[in-house]
Amino acid sequence: MKALKLAAITIFHPIVAFDYMKKDRTRFNYLPIVVILLLMIATKIFSMYFTHYPLATVNLRNANLLLECLVMVVPILTWVVASYAMTTIMSGEVMFRECLMACCYSLIPYIVISILMTILSNVLDANQVGYVNTINNFALLFVLLLLFVNLKEMNHYSMFKTIGVALLAIFTMVLIWATIALVAALSMRFITFIQEVISEISYKLMT
Repeated sequence: MKALKLAAITIFHPIVAFDYMKKDRTRFNYLPIVVILLLMIATKIFSMYFTHYPLATVNLRNANLLLECLVMVVPILTWVVASYAMTTIMSGEVMFRECLMACCYSLIPYIVISILMTILSNVLDANQVGYVNTINNFALLFVLLLLFVNLKEMNHYSMFKTIGVALLAIFTMVLIWATIALVAALSMRFITFIQEVISEISYKLMT
């Protein structure tokens, strides 16, 4: 099954698409995953620069392009790690690469809808901002629904177990981000301390 066909099936028949991703584990390809992630970043950049100004949600003068891209990619990759970690504990059946593929394909609605709304925004005015926000929120909810469905179907969980695993995965995501933030803060303090020690030693030697 071609990648484009699988992307279309993910939107209209997600259960069929997610079942297919587990059907033949020997024919796995990372290329579609990389392409989808790059498309998501490109879609964000396209939206930032080409959305009609009255409807824009990002001020380009103050925007950090790298940060905006990281905000798109980091949450989904963290979800992949966290959800896979929980499925390994909770008798899941999915492999990491299958989890990664399913989560990336779940982003297709965001990519499609964002591109269409960016183009459409150029024929709308500020009075239609409510409609634009509604459609963008719909795209986000669609992605979240697909993430939930792939978690359920690819691990053959019940509805209640899927909800429990999803909540645990969200909690794990928070722990991952908190740990990274703590390590970064401690690293900065350690670097500052070393710099101060070196400066003090240099001063003593010079005097």
